[in-house]
Formats: sequence, C-alpha cells, structure tokens
Amino acid sequence: MRDMMRLVVAVVVVGVAAFGAWADVITIDGYDTDWSSPDTSHDDPDESTVTLQGYDIDWTYAEWDSTNGRAAFMTQTIDPCSQAYGADFIEFVINADENNGTGTTWYGAEGADYRINWDLDGTEYTAYNPTSGSHAPTFYYWDAGSWTGLGTLGASDLVIAWGDNGAGPDYSIIECTLNPTYIGMPDKFKWGCYIDNGDESADDRSPGTMDQRGYTPEPTTLALLPLGLAGLAAWRRRAKSAS
Repeated sequence: MRDMMRLVVAVVVVGVAAFGAWADVITIDGYDTDWSSPDTSHDDPDESTVTLQGYDIDWTYAEWDSTNGRAAFMTQTIDPCSQAYGADFIEFVINADENNGTGTTWYGAEGADYRINWDLDGTEYTAYNPTSGSHAPTFYYWDAGSWTGLGTLGASDLVIAWGDNGAGPDYSIIECTLNPTYIGMPDKFKWGCYIDNGDESADDRSPGTMDQRGYTPEPTTLALLPLGLAGLAAWRRRAKSAS
C-alpha cells in the first residue's frame, strides 16, 4: 500500500509539472495582460542618452506559449510610444546556438543568427503577420555573410502587435510570437531587443549585451507523465493478480 501511495504521489507531481509547463498562452493583441509570469525578464536601466522615453526600453520578457507552440517576446517602454516618427522600427535578435563565434554581431548582439524586423507604424492593438497587406513583420537569417529574408512564413508563424498600456496610458509594449522551428527549435537560446526611433541617433537595446535567456519546452517532463501512468496501471494489475 505504501508503494502505491508513493507511485500515485509521483504521478500527481509530474502531472502538475507537465500542466504548468503547458498552461501558458500568449495572445498577440498589444495588451500585457498575458505577461504576469514570464519565463525570463530583464529590468533595463533608464538610458539618459535616450531622450525620447517612448523608445527607451524598460523591461523585456520571454515566455514559452505551450498551447500554441510558440516562443514569445515582449518589450515594454518607459513612456507611451508617440508614433511620431515614420521611420521607427523594432528588432528582436536571436542567438539560437548560444555560440558567439557563429552568425554576426548586430546591435551589440554577438552570434546573431536570426532577427525579426518590424516598423512601428501599424495600428495599435492590431496583430500583424507575414501575410498582412501592410506593416508585415520580416524574418531574417544569417547566411554566408549576409542577412537573407525568409518569405515562406505563414500567418501564425510570426505575429506581432503594439499598444499603449496602463491607466495613463503609462507605457507601451511590443509583443510577438515566433514558430521556433524557424530557429532550429533549441531548448534554450539568447536574445535581445533593439528599438530605433527613426529620428535621433540615441536608440536603445536590451539587455545591453543582448543575451537574455529564452526557452522552448523541455520534453522530458512530459515524457515522464505517461510512464508514471503506465507504472500505476502495472501496479494495479499485479495487485489484482496477487489477490
């Protein structure tokens, strides 16, 4: 009886862990309500050189959207983004293999293998994807010494949006999700964010070394759940045979 209780407890613990690993959902809509418990976060210092506070990064977040199987990124600015500059843009830069000797150096990110580029001229609280007629995000990979755009992404492979948030509003966010198969589905990777206001030279990036941690799911925990259930079933069969 004691062995059965131990097995039941183990199955329940693994099941709870598996549920937790698969419980997060990020909806790309320009609101930060989904970002209460990100996998990783970085508090970026207030850059005195960035005079336009709407383009000064305050926080960066990473989350694994387990329901949709997407890597999610979010950047929060100190003040609301004024959208006053038509040439402004944002880039999410990814070092997928965590090797600074491969890829290239891009906005301070060593070993950059991939990047997402998006202008900030779209309508707030509106999701854009590679098939959008205007303001479509672009995905690039580093190949043979230059950036190459990948034009085969579907509507759900890369989704991005921005929006003002807070009561004032107090700040803006830019959030996006990416199908991780396009970066090789690494268990972990490094990334960073760069915002260009399109007018002044004082732009911002976060982290300064562009090496915030990101994750895709760890399959081991989920694999243990059916094994635990199978063990419980086997114990029950043995118990019935013994009786």
